[in-house]
Amino acid sequence: MLTAAECRVVLATVTQRRAWLLKQLDTSTLDDKAREEHMETIKLLDSVIKKLASAIQRAAPPPKPKPAPKRTAITMENLRVLIAEDNADSAELLIDVLGDFGVKNIVHAEDGMAAFDKIKASPFDLILCDWDMPHINGLDVYKKAKASNTLRGAHFIMVTAVSEAARIKEAVQLGVNDYIVKPVDIDTLEAKIRAAFNMAAADNEAPAS
Repeated sequence: MLTAAECRVVLATVTQRRAWLLKQLDTSTLDDKAREEHMETIKLLDSVIKKLASAIQRAAPPPKPKPAPKRTAITMENLRVLIAEDNADSAELLIDVLGDFGVKNIVHAEDGMAAFDKIKASPFDLILCDWDMPHINGLDVYKKAKASNTLRGAHFIMVTAVSEAARIKEAVQLGVNDYIVKPVDIDTLEAKIRAAFNMAAADNEAPAS
């Protein structure tokens, strides 16, 4: 079995031979028998060239996949957050709390369908999603986004007044990463976010310049 490099050498030689035979056919000195022999040889060489090209392609190593661009470590400052909350006061409170944490990239969706549309349109690192919302509820937002492969690895936290164990268990079984019950405890929310993205504790962070 020839290697890819050996096949390329043979292919170059055979190709040169074919070119020489074609040039000979253009001359008028060849008799009919010699011309016929040349044409038969060219047909054989065409078959050899095709097989060698195929062998080279099979022997060549597959192209290495391009590594995915690395994103810098996620911090509160570059964390991309979607808040899905139909209650304006609750949404404003969450926005203010996240702002106090140092989060700058915050998008608000006022209902379930708006949340799903925003998840499809743009990548988020963290989704804080209310359970009971108009059009579709928070759990359905998660299920639709997961089914359409648009979560893109976002950490999905249900933020809800629902504290029944059965409903929370259902969400976790479906793949929701975490939950937090209203009224939101600020320290608990910060701890969950830092744990999800392996952030250092607030006391260990360098002060912003």
